[in-house]
Amino acid sequence: MTVHEYPARRRRVWWLRNRRYLAFQLREAGGVVCALYGLILLNMLIQLRDGESAYAAFLNLLRTPPMLYLNVVLFALVLWHALTWFMLIGKAQPIQFTREPLPWKVVFGINVLLWIGVSGAVVYLIFGGM
Repeated sequence: MTVHEYPARRRRVWWLRNRRYLAFQLREAGGVVCALYGLILLNMLIQLRDGESAYAAFLNLLRTPPMLYLNVVLFALVLWHALTWFMLIGKAQPIQFTREPLPWKVVFGINVLLWIGVSGAVVYLIFGGM
């Protein structure tokens, strides 16, 4: 018996032809984008620690058009990552309070409402609370 190499070869971007695979790849890349976005925010805290002039210079850098465009793209990918992850939660790990598990759309809605509520609480605490 001889061993033959599997003849089927795929192109490197085979996943671009299928919407589901493309969405999956974008969601996975969104995790990396979340980390990059977090590094930008962490750098902002470092600049804040280094003094008012360093922080002001960093904010001026963030106000330049290339950085504004980059932040818009990063924010859109982070939003895509979060929303598709919320859609996935109800399908991958069904939540069951009764005999039947909750539909994934209900779980998605609950997660989005919780996300909005927690985000609103954080904004309130930062800008208007206590």
